[in-house]
Amino acid sequence: MPNNPNESDIYEVFTQSGSSTALTHAGSLVSPRRDTAWYLAKETYGRRDDLVTLWVVRRTDMIVSTAEDRDLLAAKTRLPHRQPGFPTARRRDRSALPEVPSAPEHSDPSEHRDDALGADRPELRELWLALADDLFVLGNRLGDRICDYIDLEEALAIGSIGQEAVAHAGTILTLFGFDQAAVDVRFFDRAQAEWQVSRAVEKLTDWPSTVACGLVFAAAVTVLAEQTLALEPDAAQLPAVAAVREEQLVHLDHWRRWARALAAWPETKAEFADAFAEVTGAAGDLFGGDPQGLLAATLHQRLAALVSDSGGAGSRLPGHPLSRTAGLGGSTLAHALSQGRTVRDTYAAGVFS
Repeated sequence: MPNNPNESDIYEVFTQSGSSTALTHAGSLVSPRRDTAWYLAKETYGRRDDLVTLWVVRRTDMIVSTAEDRDLLAAKTRLPHRQPGFPTARRRDRSALPEVPSAPEHSDPSEHRDDALGADRPELRELWLALADDLFVLGNRLGDRICDYIDLEEALAIGSIGQEAVAHAGTILTLFGFDQAAVDVRFFDRAQAEWQVSRAVEKLTDWPSTVACGLVFAAAVTVLAEQTLALEPDAAQLPAVAAVREEQLVHLDHWRRWARALAAWPETKAEFADAFAEVTGAAGDLFGGDPQGLLAATLHQRLAALVSDSGGAGSRLPGHPLSRTAGLGGSTLAHALSQGRTVRDTYAAGVFS
């Protein structure tokens, strides 16, 4: 009896013709039996060329993007800082802009658009702005550590996390109504005494402490992003919030891997246990915008649960959120501000306002 093909009979074929070439999609075929599909693919797509690798995958077993996924796949519109030539393009684009108003008109965080994310939730806004400051400092700190590794892939990973931390800090401000000039003012023109970074920022010293800080900051952003998605279901900025959450989850997995490794190695076990205790003990103010508020308490509880699942030493997060204090950050914040201002001073005129 002839077989009537259905969707499960269609296979996609991928071939590699040389060890230095990429695996590419060669075409499709129909086979009534799984065990004969590979041989049909070899005869169909391997007759003229010697193949190094042949993959045959049932189409119904593949995860394939749809038209609804185009926004998620459009990386250039979501993460322009990761595209080649972005710094040069930004110089060109911003140098053509008219002069912006003076810094004081842009630096007041109480001014925001009515359509900005969390316009009716000032407590949500303040928590996000505080985490943006923490991410800015973390990103600058990681930038100093890129050249510390013999392992090139690890150095690239640290560079990528640092770059995304700084980019997420800017994205957060944009979501809450800041224009680009106001973002620059907030990060580069505020005196250190005006910053309210977490006490954990002062622990960004050696590598074990940096791993612990990276873990708690990524966990905090993830928790606040999930809460924002639940509280603001109709906000137009939610795709950007979801993107930040997904990338911070990747960062969290990376820091957890390092935490588990440092906690397992006899040479670093005690050192990391001390560092993790100090960082988590100081991180109680990550959601300290309104420590008496229900939102802060809820977020703190979720953060504690997420951080405790690190696979490393035990967390010492306090049982309730603590208030942030202006002027903290010590030499770590001072160095980050100095580095950023030095870079800005060397840019061409008009890049920063």
